[in-house]
Amino acid sequence: MTEKRTENLKEIQLFSKLSDSDLGDFLRTFKKISYKTGAVIFKEGSAGETFFIIASGAVVIEKKLDKEGKKFKQLALLKKGDFFGEMAVLEKQPRFAQARALQDIVLYELDRNKLFDFIKKSPEAGADMLIEIIRVILRRLQSTSNELLMLQGFVEVLAKNRNRVRSRES
Repeated sequence: MTEKRTENLKEIQLFSKLSDSDLGDFLRTFKKISYKTGAVIFKEGSAGETFFIIASGAVVIEKKLDKEGKKFKQLALLKKGDFFGEMAVLEKQPRFAQARALQDIVLYELDRNKLFDFIKKSPEAGADMLIEIIRVILRRLQSTSNELLMLQGFVEVLAKNRNRVRSRES
């Protein structure tokens, strides 16, 4: 049973460089949980001591656009093998956004203290995991930067068009 779970974890990029022994140790550090379609895994602003790795299913990360929490902007769509919630764990800050199940999902939930205990016990394996987390965060940052550049270009086009309309009206 543990061998099969270890093989499944090897398919997840975050764990791909870990040895079978380290994966076996790691299996004991997290719990497996399930959510139904539409379930909120955590809300924006809530305290966060855990992060999640998607074993199956899909999750949407979304930011609240209004005080009532009825309008959201989708920030990311995550699938099997992706992780989320790492910002709250690494920074010890409230959740930046909401995570919601897009379909029935199974997650591995990892507690902050257990993650750091694992890193202390297996520093090489822990370093491999942290490097992968950093890589993913950097890709997400690059994607956000690209989106900001696109929005800036859009704003510039709108401003030019507004100026043209004003000059025609004069």
